Amino acid sequence: MKTEICIINPYSSAVSNEKIKLCAQKILDKSCSILINDKSFQEDYYDLHSETVNISKLINAVETNNSSDAFIVISFEDIGVDTIRKITSKPIIGLGEATFYTANIIANKFSIITNLSQSHEALKNNLIKYDMEHKCVSINSIEVPVLDMDTMSKSNLNKLDNEIQRTISEDDPEAIIITSPGILNLSKNLSNKFNIPIIEGVTAATALIENFVKLDLQIKKFVPKPSRTFGIPI
Repeated sequence: MKTEICIINPYSSAVSNEKIKLCAQKILDKSCSILINDKSFQEDYYDLHSETVNISKLINAVETNNSSDAFIVISFEDIGVDTIRKITSKPIIGLGEATFYTANIIANKFSIITNLSQSHEALKNNLIKYDMEHKCVSINSIEVPVLDMDTMSKSNLNKLDNEIQRTISEDDPEAIIITSPGILNLSKNLSNKFNIPIIEGVTAATALIENFVKLDLQIKKFVPKPSRTFGIPI
């Protein structure tokens, strides 16, 4: 049976899409195909640099998609995921939820290293929602926008390297989540270098969502109960 996974990348660019697709392909069975949007959902200069997203565009991307069996939203803040679950019965997951649950399985405590500190509040709120806040020992940032990580400059790599070293020495986590999607090879190298599991979001989400499809698990749609009509019985 042919399966199609739709990857919705709000910060779409040719470079990031290619990296994300390669990461997903390394996890998926050969019978699975990938559909990924080629247009960014950010509308202007402010959206690009503040990394904000128009949720209505995310919803439209799902509503108009009749071919895919499941969806992955490339957002560690899980932007729009709860809303989209109200309009589809197909499995959908964000990178944040996927990595949190993956870390929870392999570690008693974990740390998160983000691109920008402005995402910390949303991540903290989601950790509470997923009942994971007691497992997360720290959230730190390298202050490098997601799109700037596409180039993987030496300066950006040094920032990430130094932050991992500091996080390990100060917070002593058993696993680290890095919120830069599509860095599978780098995360493996860093994991070997620092002798600690480094969790990359795209592969974590892909592994989970593919198994949801295989298990034929879908979101239950709640139908409101009919209202009771009160009156004098005849």
